[in-house]
Formats: sequence, structure tokens, C-alpha cells
Amino acid sequence: MNKMIFTVASVLTSVLVIACGSDGTDNNVNPNIACPPGTFYQNGYCTGGNGITGGYPGQFSAAIGFYSENYQAKNMQTTSALGTFLGEAMGLCNRGHANGGDANCNNWSNSAFDFVIQAPTTQTNTLQATFRAAMRPNPGFNYSYSLPSAGQIAGAFLGFPVPGNPSAYLPKLQLNMTVSVTNNYQGFEARGYGDYYTKANRSLIQLQVPEGKLENGYFTYRLVYKGQVVATGQLVRCGNADCGVNKPLAY
Repeated sequence: MNKMIFTVASVLTSVLVIACGSDGTDNNVNPNIACPPGTFYQNGYCTGGNGITGGYPGQFSAAIGFYSENYQAKNMQTTSALGTFLGEAMGLCNRGHANGGDANCNNWSNSAFDFVIQAPTTQTNTLQATFRAAMRPNPGFNYSYSLPSAGQIAGAFLGFPVPGNPSAYLPKLQLNMTVSVTNNYQGFEARGYGDYYTKANRSLIQLQVPEGKLENGYFTYRLVYKGQVVATGQLVRCGNADCGVNKPLAY
């Protein structure tokens, strides 16, 4: 009798365990983890209902990507506005009152610069843009200085602290941008604003593609910052969704 009661209890316990695991709730899904729109957290990744996986919580989950750069493939041409973008949107130069050498944005015209756009689907209304830059070292002599103003120096002699630059230093800048179709559905534009902790936090950044779609293998573009063209060229589809954004910037 006792043996039969134990058997029945075991069966009921198994049924309850199975029922709890099959009620449509995945114990690995955490709704409180921040993932991109249209994806959810599962088994350590941000996953889409269409099977797309990639990225970790808080990162953008991408299925496709495009890149453009000026140092190897050289499918990008930059303008003099690049220095303004590097200084204000990325905080890489002109951080003091007087700047020279590598600290002066005017000397970054030949710097290595690339950017990548990544999207979860070809029909997305949001994409992530990653911008990276690095100064090309001079084979002969390199120098850099960033000095405070005369008034700040005088204040320092009187015991007042010299204020630092509160702007973020971002050799790799990642922004989420809103996508809309343009040119009678022949092209698109992605719009976003600079990082909150930079001088560009209220400045418009635009990726303009007159003719092209994310389904294509490549398309021409214009990168515009505060109404000034920073770069033009081709965005070429990457061999993988990562697009090498986590690798060191190469020359």
C-alpha cells in the first residue's frame, strides 16, 4: 500500500514539473534585460522571433552590417569637417584652450577613420552606427599638447583648480539611429544625435543614402554632421554581422 502511494505521489510530482515547464514561459527569458526592439533575452543573447541571434544584453543584436573606411579598402573620402566631428562628437582632439600636434583637430585630416552600420533585419526602422578613429603616427616625430587659457593658469597660481574637459573621450562611438525611406522609396536616411556626454549631444548626425537598400551588397552614402558633409563613399556589406567593430583599428 505504501509503495503504491509513493508511486502515485511521484507521478503527480512529475506531472506538475512538466506542466510548469510547458506553460509557455521560458525560464531563460528575462523581460527585464534590455535588448533591441523586436528581440528578447534568451540563454545569454538578444534573440529575435525570426531566429536572428547576436549581441549580449545591452548591445545591439545585428544580422546584417555594412562598413566604410579610409585606410585599407579606402572606399571612403573624408572632408575638412571630419576634424569637427572627431572633436565634438568623439572628444578626440581640441580638448583644451590651446591644442597642438595630435591634440589639434586640424591635424587629424589624415587619421584612420571608419564606420559600420548594423541592423537586425533589412526592413528595420532602427540601426546602430559605430564610428572609430585613430591618429596615424608620424614615422619621424610626434608631439601633443593641450593647455588651459591664461586666465585659468593665473587662477591656478591663486589656488583655484583648473577646470577639466567634461566631454567624453570616445575612440569608438556607437549610436542608435532612426531609419526612414527617402527619394520615393529608392533610398533611406538614418538620423541620430551625438552621445549625451559630448559636445554633440544636441547635434544632428545623418547618414544619407540617395539610392540603395539594406538588401543590396553596397550603396553610396553621405555622412553629415550639423549640416556639413564629413565623409562620402560606399558602404559595403560585411562578411559577418560583427563587421570587425571589436577588432583594433588597422592601418
